Amino acid sequence: CMSINISAIQLMKNDFVESLQTMVQDSCLDPSHFSLEITESVFTSNFQEVNTILGQLKEMGFQIALDDFGTGYSSFAREREMNIDCLKIDKFFIDKLVDINPHQAITGDIVSMAHKLGHCVVAEGVEHKQQLDYLRHFNCDKVQGYFISRPLEEDHAIAFIQIHDKPSTTDR
Repeated sequence: CMSINISAIQLMKNDFVESLQTMVQDSCLDPSHFSLEITESVFTSNFQEVNTILGQLKEMGFQIALDDFGTGYSSFAREREMNIDCLKIDKFFIDKLVDINPHQAITGDIVSMAHKLGHCVVAEGVEHKQQLDYLRHFNCDKVQGYFISRPLEEDHAIAFIQIHDKPSTTDR
């Protein structure tokens, strides 16, 4: 799955959904292989209009991820209403897993609540095994960060995927 960041300005353009649909059809791509990432701030302007657009994108097959969750305007009260599939927990909460006692961290609670709302969860900024172990313990669905890999050029990224896309018995 490839993630694409979408800004509020792009999302609110009148022809955004049609343009995206045309690009997907013209290139014969499967929308289910793409996750469109939006930030919480997108919902501050016109919740209903934004949510309707996201619903259209979901109907086309795109996955919708709410990026940087927990540092902005979202509330769990509205999460169930949002046309999103996934919450990306902001690095702020992941960094805390190194600094505080794991029993005092709320990151596992965020994962649990997101799952109860029917969302998958991605942890951003995983840099240490300790963080990965904590997230595994709380059944976080996906992680991203330097512990897994630094940003890679295209050929190195393809090689990385080929090596790591096989079932493995390693700890990663």
